[in-house]
Amino acid sequence: MLLPLEISPIQQVSAASNCDNGDFVTPKWNKTVERLAKIPNVYDYDSEYLDDDGPRGGKGQRGENQDPVEPTEYDGPEESWMTWEPNNDLNLLRDDFQTTMLIGNDAVGTLRVNLDHQRRTTICVTIDTTNNSYDPSADVYLMTTTQYDRYTAAYDLAHGAWSWGYDGDSDVSDISPEWRSFDITGWNSYRDSHKYEDIKEVSFAISLDGPEISSSLFGGSSNQYFNIVIDNTNNSHRNDALPETTIAASVTVVSEERSTILPNWTVSLVCCGLMLGTLVIPIVMNRRYMDAGLSLTNENQQLEKGLVPTLEQNQPD
Repeated sequence: MLLPLEISPIQQVSAASNCDNGDFVTPKWNKTVERLAKIPNVYDYDSEYLDDDGPRGGKGQRGENQDPVEPTEYDGPEESWMTWEPNNDLNLLRDDFQTTMLIGNDAVGTLRVNLDHQRRTTICVTIDTTNNSYDPSADVYLMTTTQYDRYTAAYDLAHGAWSWGYDGDSDVSDISPEWRSFDITGWNSYRDSHKYEDIKEVSFAISLDGPEISSSLFGGSSNQYFNIVIDNTNNSHRNDALPETTIAASVTVVSEERSTILPNWTVSLVCCGLMLGTLVIPIVMNRRYMDAGLSLTNENQQLEKGLVPTLEQNQPD
């Protein structure tokens, strides 16, 4: 696997103050951190079937008067190896690091890490311009591997993959998060909260309850890596930033020990305790109300205590 030679750590980042006091080291590329990218050059695997001379030599499905669509050549700062899926086994991220990604117009830059659930991770991102004529902004997302796969599929679809004629202006923001997985272009960020759109600077922290594991419908499970996605394209969200030019995204990641880690069962214990308390308190209050003043009946002290006397029937002699 080739190492990213064009990416080097930077000395200072003007992100949030939460990231200024880290003990920064050079990231171990393809060991703890991976660099990925999505660029507009999307190969259409179905296009050969649409040409007049198909792969079997038969008549294609493309109309006789329709000219073939020539892809636009992308000239951005990304290198070709960034578009490959490396599939490395990443070590848990326990070091602080800084780096800068150059992201072309209508492209996406990604840093993939393996977060440690026993540590608290703070991520700071600052968007700078490479062209003083622009003051760009971008979108920042945190996604698991499964969520990132759906996001990249939507990106490819929006750029002509599979010849589906996808309308890039369609908006999935009106679709509730639980139903987006049933939409071909539906995707969301981690916990549907780590999405920061049309920003120039952002800082956020994440603490995991445990190792992030994805379970398959047909059995089996896989560990999920986390992807810090810098989106410089017009995606399907309504309030996302519009791409203007190539951007430089300064990313700082600080990992620190968590002071207190409560086991997962404490959440169930607290919730069940609240539910039981909600049921028991009315019963106890009703019982005390029903018993109020009964102990004073034999001493005829109910009127003295301001209580309504009970009705008693005198037994015949």
